Amino acid sequence: MIDAIQVMARVRDTPALDQRIRIFSDFLKAEFHYDGFTYGVGFDFSSMEALLSRFLLKDSGLDDEWMRQYVEHGLGARDLSVLHVALRQGVLLQSQVFRAADGGDIPDHFAEVPNRARDFLKSGFFLSLRARGLVGGMGLHSSTLTPVEHDARFARHGHLVVELCRQFHDIACWRQEIIAATGLTETNLQMLSLRAQGLRDKQIIEITGHAHENSVGQHMERVRVKLAARNDRQVLSLAAGLGLIGAPEFPDKRLLDLERTAQDVERRAQWLSRMA
Repeated sequence: MIDAIQVMARVRDTPALDQRIRIFSDFLKAEFHYDGFTYGVGFDFSSMEALLSRFLLKDSGLDDEWMRQYVEHGLGARDLSVLHVALRQGVLLQSQVFRAADGGDIPDHFAEVPNRARDFLKSGFFLSLRARGLVGGMGLHSSTLTPVEHDARFARHGHLVVELCRQFHDIACWRQEIIAATGLTETNLQMLSLRAQGLRDKQIIEITGHAHENSVGQHMERVRVKLAARNDRQVLSLAAGLGLIGAPEFPDKRLLDLERTAQDVERRAQWLSRMA
């Protein structure tokens, strides 16, 4: 446990997300035999399709061929683990997914992912994560442990691993990745920051030097489109959760979209509730 505390302190003191992931995944491999690591966040909850297609993902230690197949075949858009981590709470074991695919308990297009993954991932688990309004998930994978061996180890040590994953998500920052993925400009970010401080359009114009109040609205509209938000309240809540700005002055209402999407999925995919 002392090693774990030291590792999390190193993670907290490391600025870049990729470096944090490297430190954390190396520790998980050495201590718990997880040689594959995936970590992602979602920020478009308007529909199940949008959530799956705009889920940002980082990985470490996974087989290059598996990741090539995952990207080239667009498997993220029909990955059951992404649905789980985004819409449900808690842990989903890889063995549960394999059994569901074998038993025909999930639709064929969702079963394609675990069926392809068998050649590369023997065992592991997926975990849904929530922090600061940021919805994410982790997958820890083993290429050496059988499902039976892994699940027995997880029964003994899983609570510690899960807590460490939650702490990691708590201190992670996706700011640079979100900026790169969405194309947000420095002006966009400045407008977001000033709006989050509660400033009116005229005050923002005085600070930024823009010629007309309409330019503020135009910039905010571009940001809403890039972050798939419906209004300023929603975009500011999302931007705060993603680490783009400080916390806005009003409560986060954005996760209501996630709740509605989850309800839609339950209606359209009742098999998902049977995965527990």
